[in-house]
Amino acid sequence: MLFTGFTRCCYPYQKFDSVDGELRLAQVLEQDQTVIKWMKPSPGQFRIEYLSGQNYEPDFVVETENRFLLMEPKNAKELESLDVIAKAKAATRWCHYANEKAAKIDGKHWHYVLLPHDSITLSRSVDGLLKEFEYHD
Repeated sequence: MLFTGFTRCCYPYQKFDSVDGELRLAQVLEQDQTVIKWMKPSPGQFRIEYLSGQNYEPDFVVETENRFLLMEPKNAKELESLDVIAKAKAATRWCHYANEKAAKIDGKHWHYVLLPHDSITLSRSVDGLLKEFEYHD
């Protein structure tokens, strides 16, 4: 199913793989006043290498007033899987390099947020999700 009506999304239509994870996170992003823009990258648009050459593309890229976020909602039962952990480590490494560049140009810093689907509720804020679920390697 395609969804429309988003005002902060970079694209007019969105497709989500899950209601409790991706769609709910999109709703949180839409209602949070600190969010400037968000998107679900299309294939090949945003690639992070992990596990010796495989490509990982985060589910959401978000710009807020003072930071950039790579946000990945996952089924809570999958958070400890080797694949999810490998992707999270690669994304954290990517953020580290992006932050080195950002420091040179006085840009916004990047953060990787790995979210259990059952913790994404409409009452949450982006800052609250970041504080609780930012992944640190």
